[in-house]
Amino acid sequence: MDPNGIDLSSHELLNKISDVTRIVDPLQKKVIEYKNNAAIDKDIHCFDFWGKNKVCDNCISIRAYNDNTTYVKIEYKKDKTYMIMAVPYSFDDRRIVIEIIKDITSSILFDFNENASLELAGVHALIDNMNKLAFRDPLTELYNRRYIMEKLPVDLLNSALLSTNLSIIMADIDYFKKVNDNYGHIAGDLTLKSVAKTLSGCIKRENDWIARFGGEEFMICMPGATLEIAKETAECMRKSVENASIKYEGKDISVTVSFGVYSLKLKGNENADDLIKLADEKLYLAKRNGRNRIEF
Repeated sequence: MDPNGIDLSSHELLNKISDVTRIVDPLQKKVIEYKNNAAIDKDIHCFDFWGKNKVCDNCISIRAYNDNTTYVKIEYKKDKTYMIMAVPYSFDDRRIVIEIIKDITSSILFDFNENASLELAGVHALIDNMNKLAFRDPLTELYNRRYIMEKLPVDLLNSALLSTNLSIIMADIDYFKKVNDNYGHIAGDLTLKSVAKTLSGCIKRENDWIARFGGEEFMICMPGATLEIAKETAECMRKSVENASIKYEGKDISVTVSFGVYSLKLKGNENADDLIKLADEKLYLAKRNGRNRIEF
């Protein structure tokens, strides 16, 4: 029996189908591991198992927690390949996630033709590609909305634990509808891809990331960044887009972008949706005040 009141040692099925069974609090990133019917209650993070020093970009435990449904993922660690199943479990008005981890290195099968072969590096590349597809916007190749809703709560928590700032930049292409109306939707897609690449080029800090929020709107998350740092990044983006020219069928398409910046030192009770809303309000202010500008 573990401190949460869940007796996994009595579940024979779990012992047979898993090499490691873990109880995970995906928001706190804390974990209790079960091996050989014994609980290992240490001060460890769930991502320590993978030899990482940061939260996984494709954390299915957060997805299972948020959606209250089971998810499965294939992952690898050095020369071993694992299947991870994340199962949400609710009790006493609380929800945790049970992770079942199984080494499938010798049993994983891929349906290739009889002449095909896949080396270990190829398997790892295939797994990486599969995992990335779930979090990538196919047009811009930025992170997608799902990634925002799973990664931002983790960054909020980490920033609160470290007592550091977290800054959000919301960016929206000005008069994007006119691009589609004047040049067509293919040109509109090209414009979105070009702006996404330009915005990404202004991100220099290792832990910062950018995602397509929806339509022609983008979100940049900057853990540990003060308002001044976020404003400098937004200004770099604004100028870079303004000075860029997108060529389409012999024509030059120019666009501008408006920015809303919000930054605060976190206390641990902040909500991801509320933070996005506050940054969005700054963006709307930039739109009302003339566009191609930054409000904070």
